[in-house]
Amino acid sequence: MAEPRVVLQTAGLSHRFGGLRAVDDVDLKVREGEIHCIIGPNGAGKSTLFNLISGTLPARTGRVTFEGREIAGKPPHQISRLGLVRSFQTPRVFAAMTALDHARLASRERNNDDPLARGALRRVGLAERADVLGGDLAHGEKKRLELAMALAMRPTLILLDEPTAGMNAHETRAIAAIVRDVARSATVVVIEHDIDFVRGLADTVTVLHKGRVLHQGPIAAIERDDEVRRVYLGELP
Repeated sequence: MAEPRVVLQTAGLSHRFGGLRAVDDVDLKVREGEIHCIIGPNGAGKSTLFNLISGTLPARTGRVTFEGREIAGKPPHQISRLGLVRSFQTPRVFAAMTALDHARLASRERNNDDPLARGALRRVGLAERADVLGGDLAHGEKKRLELAMALAMRPTLILLDEPTAGMNAHETRAIAAIVRDVARSATVVVIEHDIDFVRGLADTVTVLHKGRVLHQGPIAAIERDDEVRRVYLGELP
């Protein structure tokens, strides 16, 4: 059976902050329909990589190809309209806007029934909170709302930056179920520190360390790798 096609690819992607090379010659391939998790210790360059892919930071060295189109250097709004959207580690919501209005804004719907916006809220478990202001939502609900906004844009690929950050075990399980559902309609790339979360979801795992790809493969192979265990899992001297 042929492998699924590559929908996102980086080649030689690098970025410096002064003398620090935060992303260092990263080659990455993400295949259609998979849940691809990116892990690594703090400072490994994970969020910077997302920023480069999504256009939040300008990619000055290397290539980023999405659906066969070069997107390095394009602004975030153009990239999102191509079908590549993202969430952030810290939720970005408007305190005085309802959850439904957030989803409406993302979907650009003009239909009073708002089927796309309401459907996105329903998929993340916020249907009953549609009229609640963003500022009144709990932390976990704000994270879900960001995901609903991403879904309302009808993406081909979603980048999720630590979707379970600050959540308890019950909330983390709920997010895992939502991500599985999202993966039925879009390719998903997740930055995550919770290794149990990764074990339960990932088709492919990429390990970053000091801005470089240390290892890539299925989670079982990642956890057997001595270098990964040393720098990330802390199991070897």
